[in-house]
Amino acid sequence: MPLSGYEQRRWRELEAQLAQERRLARLARRLGKAGPAAGRPQRTSVLWALGGCLGLALAIAGAAFHNAALNMAGVALMAATLVLVGVALILIGFGRSRRDRRSAPRWEAQPPSR
Repeated sequence: MPLSGYEQRRWRELEAQLAQERRLARLARRLGKAGPAAGRPQRTSVLWALGGCLGLALAIAGAAFHNAALNMAGVALMAATLVLVGVALILIGFGRSRRDRRSAPRWEAQPPSR
């Protein structure tokens, strides 16, 4: 039994919607694999916490013993930890976006033309 014009158009719309949902499901799976379970953000946050705690301990010890050298060492360690971990997180983010661009099909990677 042949489909009417409306039914054919509706069928094509439903096929296009289904294809879009498949692409979204594939993208969600890919993003799920690249989430925090990948391990890198957890490592950087552990390093950030360790460096911050050690720096804070040195700063508190410097204040308690009235020792400027300990105080400065603590502040320098906290600042260095913050800078290094920030740079590491930025590099991880750039690496992921570059990897996502490479794995995307050519027609997905380019912006739509008008």
